[in-house]
Formats: sequence, structure tokens, C-alpha cells
Amino acid sequence: MADKQPIPREQHGSSWPEIIRFFHSDLRNRLAKLPLPFRSEIIEIRCRVNRPVELNCGKRHVFLTEDGGVTDDFREAGVMSIDELRKLISALTTGSYYALEAEIAQGYIGLPGGHRVGFTGRVVQNAGKIQTIQHISSVNFRIARRVAGIARPLLPLLWKDGRFLKTLIISPPAAGKTTLLREIIREFSYGVSQLNIPGHHIGVVDERSELAGSYLGVPQLDLGPRSDILDACPKEEGVYLLLRSMNPQIIATDEVGREKDQQIIADIINAGVSFITTAHARNLTEAMFRPGLRRILENGSIERLITLSNRFGPGTLESVKAGAAGPELWLQSQNGGEHRD
Repeated sequence: MADKQPIPREQHGSSWPEIIRFFHSDLRNRLAKLPLPFRSEIIEIRCRVNRPVELNCGKRHVFLTEDGGVTDDFREAGVMSIDELRKLISALTTGSYYALEAEIAQGYIGLPGGHRVGFTGRVVQNAGKIQTIQHISSVNFRIARRVAGIARPLLPLLWKDGRFLKTLIISPPAAGKTTLLREIIREFSYGVSQLNIPGHHIGVVDERSELAGSYLGVPQLDLGPRSDILDACPKEEGVYLLLRSMNPQIIATDEVGREKDQQIIADIINAGVSFITTAHARNLTEAMFRPGLRRILENGSIERLITLSNRFGPGTLESVKAGAAGPELWLQSQNGGEHRD
């Protein structure tokens, strides 16, 4: 029997005060003045030394003014000084920057609530590997939000003859593929009684800590009661670890497309396990230009191909196909309507 799920809301996640508490006081006070409806649109807060604070709202990018307003003209926004950036970094790392060097060497750190902070600056290498990043010049605060219900219309297309169909989600960057993947994992982990979908054991390789948003090993985002998560684990090692030790029914991971990913997917299938994953591409044509991804698409491994875009905002569902060479099962029309076969 499927488990009862939380009552769907448009968005789940941290409240605005919970999000901005990570920032130093000056910037926190400016962010607190942003209009209520606008806050829910922000997906990234980008801070750069001697540049204005940029707010990424998906299709729209604006700058934060000194009085807590927004403007499209960067000349109307104040700039962040080196001292302000240092205060921000200290606040985000709770004054323990050097204790987080191993994480920072990956280019980001995780925060409570599933939020993620990326850094750029001067890279310090040791034996050809990044040891840490010093003299930080840019900070990107990525807000973790769960958009409830977005996967539900797709579930009948991903479930056939009592099994989950092997699925690939493709989209350009920041078009919602990780958000959709997270929701599909959650739905199948809980199970959906209305569709006669039982709860599934799902092994998740969360290589970039984006799916579960784990903090100190504890998932901050809901992936369901039957999901087992490997956080910050390379895809290749993680998949085989899960196959050996956790007996998953589905393996979920983000961003395939390298040459060796074809063999990883083949080994998942040979183990009798289904999978769902994602890849960067604007459409099927662009995906076919990536050699590793083309082989995955051409060898028949993919039973459902979902394409997303930013056309009507992040997460616009463009199409669902029965594999790369199969028929369209769902198609977005030019005016935003939909067509289902």
C-alpha cells in the first residue's frame, strides 16, 4: 500500500527569514525588504566583489538596490565591497572557513535546509588536484525549494505493466530537471495509491548534494521513506555500492553523458534494476551531439525521454517520448497548450 504523503502545496521549503538568516546583517536587512510575491521567484542570490548583488529568478535577472528594492539597471544598485564579501563568507561558513576546506575544494558547501553555496576565487592546487579556493571573489547562494505536485501528471507515463520505466530527463541548465527528478523520486518512494503504484526502494547517488540537500549526512529535502542516499559520492562508485549493498528497485542519479556512463547504465539494467537520470541538452537533437549521451539514447536503454525548457518559466514540460526513437506521448504546443497521444 502506498504511504500517505504530505498535503501538496505549491512550494515546500524554508521560509524567507530562514533563508536570509545565513547572510550577514547588512545584506540580510536589504533582502528582508523584498516584496513578498517576489521572494518566491528567486532561485539564486549571486554576490561578487565590487559588483551589485544579483537575484536570479529564472527567466529574469535583477539587481538588489541599497534600499532593498530591485532594478534591471546594475548602475542603480550598490556594489559589494571586499569587506562586505568577507563578512558574507564568514556568516555562511559560521566563521569556520578553514574547517570547510575539503568541501570548498569542490566549489560549494551545503547548508541546513538543503541550500547550497558555490564559490569562485583563486584556486590552490596540490599534486594536480584542487586543494582549496582562496581569495573568494564570487558567492552563489542557491535556494532549495520543493515544488509539490509537478511530477504527478507524468507518473502514468512512467509506470507500465507494474514497473517503473527507465527514464532520462533532458533540459538546459536551470530549467528544473533536478527539481523534477527529486519529485519523481519522492512520489515513487512514497507510492501513489490512486495509480496503484506501490512504494519503491530507491538508491540515490547524490553526487553534488543537490537532490537530498544533505547537511552533515542528514537529508534536508524529502525524497520519501524508502530512499537510500549516498551524498557527495561519485556516480560510478555509488551505483555499484548501491547494487551490492542496498537491493534497490530504482537507482536515481543526476547528469549523465560521459563515455563511461553507458557502461554504468548497462550494469544497472543487467542487475534487473530500473533507473532515472538527467542530462544537459536543450532538445534531443542537441543531446545526440554528445557522444556519450548519443550512445545511451541509441542503444535502447531509455524507455521514457522527458524534455524540459524555460520557455514558459523554469520547468516547462516540452515533451515526453517513448524512448529516443519512439512516438511522442505528450507534447507542449507553441501557445502553451498540451497534446497527449
